[in-house]
Amino acid sequence: MQHRDRRWLMRRWADLLRANREDLAALCTLELGKPYTESLVSVQYATDFLDWFEGAIERTFGDTIPAARRENRVSTIRQPQGVVAAITPWNSPLAMITRKAGAAIAAGNSVVCKPAPETPLCALALAKLFERAGGPPGVLNVIPCSTENTAAVGEEVCSNTLVKHLSFTGSTAVGKSLNVACARSMKRISMELGGNAPFIVFDDADLEEAAKGLVTSKFRSSGQTCVCANRILVHAAVFDKFGELLKKTVNSTFVYGSVWDQAVNFGPLYSSKGMSKAISHLEDAVSKGGILLTKDLVARELGPNFLRPAIVKAATNSHLMTFTEEETFGPIAFMIPFNTEEEAIKIANQSNLGLAAYFYTESISRLWRVAEALNVGMVGARVGLVSAAEMPFGGIMESGMGREGGMEALHEFLEIKSITVGL
Repeated sequence: MQHRDRRWLMRRWADLLRANREDLAALCTLELGKPYTESLVSVQYATDFLDWFEGAIERTFGDTIPAARRENRVSTIRQPQGVVAAITPWNSPLAMITRKAGAAIAAGNSVVCKPAPETPLCALALAKLFERAGGPPGVLNVIPCSTENTAAVGEEVCSNTLVKHLSFTGSTAVGKSLNVACARSMKRISMELGGNAPFIVFDDADLEEAAKGLVTSKFRSSGQTCVCANRILVHAAVFDKFGELLKKTVNSTFVYGSVWDQAVNFGPLYSSKGMSKAISHLEDAVSKGGILLTKDLVARELGPNFLRPAIVKAATNSHLMTFTEEETFGPIAFMIPFNTEEEAIKIANQSNLGLAAYFYTESISRLWRVAEALNVGMVGARVGLVSAAEMPFGGIMESGMGREGGMEALHEFLEIKSITVGL
């Protein structure tokens, strides 16, 4: 398809997501247990990517380069790669597909998508809407499979020479394994892997805004996103005050109950495995000196995997606690005290994961110093939410490679060809 044809296709696809937002949100809630109001936001987020890529399709330019030899002319063009494989996670089953498949198709590729075994219906619904939008057969393909067959499908997309690019979102351990498998055929890869995001509150911060930002970052999707704040670093001078303010903000923000009640904005963890991990991190921190500021956390009447937001004031020996090394992926805010800017940056950077980081300060000088010093791919300075369709999303180190969102997302799925012409 030509650029403009792809553009109109993306527009029709996005319009169909808007027209079917209630049904898509219901599917998301049924598969994930996410509150319906939150699922509606997820549908909008997924649509944002299609809107953005639709507008960017006709702006994937090449360059004209001044040639060193007078008799030559040098230019570049960008061309589609071919078949792109996308392996997507369960925690955002709509947007993770439009973020990958939307960019790849906008760039002129075809896509084979393997959704998480837990959330196949959202993927199939998106594919059906793509078909209704006029998407050509074979351009967007969905392969739902069981957990038992996931490894086999992964091996196939890594080894099949028809696949030119693998885009994966998931754990660092699985990402490393897929990376090795793709290397056998020198396949292009882009990976968004695990995180261990620090959230720093300096003593000059607007504490009320910082508490609101932390609630957004830490407790969105019940703490089940890769960019959720995981280590809350708070200056010792405001440590206790911020803890109480955070507790007050949590209590005034969240409403619990049936996920279909549109007043409810906080839901259960997805699985018993996730519940067990979150509880184990909580118990570990408390056993090593952490102080729990919240009570009545487990609410069995709301479901076996329901855990209310928890706040733990960790001790100065917090480096011994499990949450500092592992992503909790649950609604627990672990607070760690620090005394200087240098100490905060040192603690924040004590991780081989570098996806996102957040901090609050009122000093413009500190804002730039800290933003540049943090070893992550994305920084939220005085904001608790960094993900948007127009922004390059991705990490460094063991948090992955490549970017999703923005123009960088389209460039991930395009090859640059240099053309030299002799006069």
